[in-house]
Amino acid sequence: MDKTDNKREIDQSKLNSRIKFLERENQWFFSAMEMIASMGDMHRDIPSSTDPNYIFDMARRYLNQLLDLKSLTFFLIDENSNSFYLANGESEEENGRFQVELDNQIENGTFAWALKQNRPLLVESELFQETLFLHVLGTRSRIKGMVMGTLNRDIQKIPPEMGHLISIVLHNTANALENGGLYKQLSEQNKNLEKKVQERTLELEEKARELKRNIQELKDFTFIASHDLQEPLRKVITFGERLRINYDELLDHRAKDYIKVMEKSSLRMQQLIDGLLQLSRVSTKETPLETISLENVVSEVLTDLESKIAKAHAQVIVGDLPTLVADAKQMRQLFSYLTNNAVKFHKENVVPEISIASHDLGNGYWEILVHDNGIGIDEKYRDRIFKPFGRLHGRTEREGIGMGLALCQKIVARHGGTITFKSKPDKGATFIITLPEKGPEKAS
Repeated sequence: MDKTDNKREIDQSKLNSRIKFLERENQWFFSAMEMIASMGDMHRDIPSSTDPNYIFDMARRYLNQLLDLKSLTFFLIDENSNSFYLANGESEEENGRFQVELDNQIENGTFAWALKQNRPLLVESELFQETLFLHVLGTRSRIKGMVMGTLNRDIQKIPPEMGHLISIVLHNTANALENGGLYKQLSEQNKNLEKKVQERTLELEEKARELKRNIQELKDFTFIASHDLQEPLRKVITFGERLRINYDELLDHRAKDYIKVMEKSSLRMQQLIDGLLQLSRVSTKETPLETISLENVVSEVLTDLESKIAKAHAQVIVGDLPTLVADAKQMRQLFSYLTNNAVKFHKENVVPEISIASHDLGNGYWEILVHDNGIGIDEKYRDRIFKPFGRLHGRTEREGIGMGLALCQKIVARHGGTITFKSKPDKGATFIITLPEKGPEKAS
């Protein structure tokens, strides 16, 4: 074997190692995205159950997905005595041990330092001769406690991406505890509300404002977190593209297939992040409502989709549409998605026919109908298709991430309206939208 062949084998080996590394990175970011999307479960049951142990168990499960934990304990701050108490642990033996460790870490000043760091920390326990995992437990406005744990394996440093995700989990945990406490207080106060209406009114209003701030904070945090995850994802996509372009001659068919799968998964994850951001912007990036012509909006949408409509040989008929008080950009998103969907889900060998019409309901609302002659939808999926990621077709059957109708519903709800559909499989579909003529405030 000459030096050229030997060098080629070495380069091929390095390339294969790099591909495997990027595949692992891609899979980790995909799992991270799914974890962020599922964090709403931590808040979903708060109105019916305010037990903090439920929230602690959820947080423990998320952290175990990220770190190989041997044990984990949650300490909270007693606001009366301004001291820490053990709120949730795994066993009496471990609880006693962590209580001793807590006192030791407070005494040597590590705890005070850790409370100021909004990131995961690894510190050495002089008492038990092992590495401790520490992270502050707090919302953006207050510290609620500290998380302390031990790991099953010896690691010197937590990667920045994993550390950021750990912080997201514990920030959500602190917010869920805060909201659970607020819900519990509101529930207890409502039992005696008839006797103490005047006395409690101001206090309840303040609690409601505080709860609203926390919910808004969660929306903003998801928006920021999604942005932070895009940067390392772009690196995966960029380096995958460089491998494919710059090392094409060195790649065998198997390696090219690996890169193709990696790029496809990365682009899908990017679509998921973009979908979450669009969903978040409906309520977090609101613009003032103004009087707009839906006919002009739909005309602009058809211009944008002109090439797709022409490619499918689709026929689009637009009737008279009303003038409403609405967000022009969001109305454009709404009708763009519904029209594009009607084109995309057409039947084979059948010319797509789409109609957009409206009529005045006579009660301050207009009903807009978007009808097509496509493949239709089984009405048993009525609730499912308006939820985020609510896909009815496999990824190989139809493109998309299942976020469009969730976005449509959120836009319509923001305008004080409703959206539903009538359809049967293979019989086309009609999406029915009701919108107030004078805007949501006048309609209510």
